Amino acid sequence: MTVDLDGVVCAPLFGVNFGIHGTFLDPDGPPPAARLWPRWIGAPLDHLRFDPRRPVRGARDALERLAQRRRLVLLTGRRSDPSYWLRWHGIREFYSEIVVNRGPLKSAHFKLEQVRRLGAVAHVDDDGRTAQLLAQRAGIEVYLRDWPRNRELAFEPAVRRVADLEALADMIETEADRADR
Repeated sequence: MTVDLDGVVCAPLFGVNFGIHGTFLDPDGPPPAARLWPRWIGAPLDHLRFDPRRPVRGARDALERLAQRRRLVLLTGRRSDPSYWLRWHGIREFYSEIVVNRGPLKSAHFKLEQVRRLGAVAHVDDDGRTAQLLAQRAGIEVYLRDWPRNRELAFEPAVRRVADLEALADMIETEADRADR
C-alpha cells in the first residue's frame, strides 16, 4: 500500500489543505509539465514549507496498525526527502520504502507511474485529482482522505472515502477480521 504524506500523515499548516484540486485530469491526456525549481532554491523552500508541520492526529498509531497488515511505502509528490521529518516524529519505522518525486512529472502522474512500478494494490491520498487518476488508470483501490476541499467531487467506485488514517486502519482491520472468519 502506498501512502501520500501531506494531508494524509502530515497536517497542513493552519489546518487548511490548499494543495487539493477541485477538478479532475483527463485520464487519456498527456501529463501536464511540472514547474521545477533549481535544487538550490527548491530544497530550502521545501524545508520552510514542510518542517514546521506536525503529524495529523492519530497518525503514529494508525501507521503502526496499518504496517501490521500491509507493507507501507511512502509515496510523496514532494521533491525533497522527508526522512528527517519522519524520524523526528517517530514514524519512519512504519515504511519499508520512501519514494520522492525527483522527475519532471506533476504529483498525480508521478504517483501513477510509481504505483505501477511498485505493484501497489492500494493507495491513500488526499487529493481528488490523484485519487481519480489512480482509480481510472492504475486499477487499484484508492482511499481518499476526506477534506472539505475534496467533498464535492464525484469519484470512480474504486475511490473510498476515509475520515483519516485511524478510520482507514479500523476499516482494514475489520475487513481482515471478516476474511479470517
